[in-house]
Amino acid sequence: MSTSLTIGRCKTMNESNQVEKGCYTDHGVSGYGVAIKLSRKDPMDDVFVKKVAEEIMMLIAKKCMDMGAKTIGHIKSHIRTEAGTIKADTIGVSHGSYSTGTLEHPVKDLYMAINSIVAGIPEGQVKEATLGGMHEVAEEEGLTVIKEKEHTYFDEFDFLKPQEEFTRELEQQFKEQ
Repeated sequence: MSTSLTIGRCKTMNESNQVEKGCYTDHGVSGYGVAIKLSRKDPMDDVFVKKVAEEIMMLIAKKCMDMGAKTIGHIKSHIRTEAGTIKADTIGVSHGSYSTGTLEHPVKDLYMAINSIVAGIPEGQVKEATLGGMHEVAEEEGLTVIKEKEHTYFDEFDFLKPQEEFTRELEQQFKEQ
């Protein structure tokens, strides 16, 4: 007899044959991460940057659900600028998106890292939804994607370096491509 125990949003399965995939198996939980440099001719204040970030989070979530995702684990972004940091995230379309942070002054360049964790679709589709959502919103809002580079994971601690050092490292990272 097959039994399963639900823990959070994931199922652990015993040694019997399973019908539904568990976490960290094919089509269980998939993730994708990308770092992007975005630019705009007109300076962007924190209200605009938060709006853009929240729109990106929501469009990625919607695209994932349209592709057959069972649930959104967490889609988050950190945006670093010369004037401060903005963070935005969502746990699903029905939950909306949320952002925090402020900018000391309007900026023309954004360094954005996005991590998308989704259950029920393969990594390739998570990547497609993440890049597609980001590019769509960027184009609609007049932002140019200067560079993008895949990454494995980021955390808020990645953004605690002095702003000048962080910006220098990002510029160097994008030059190496």
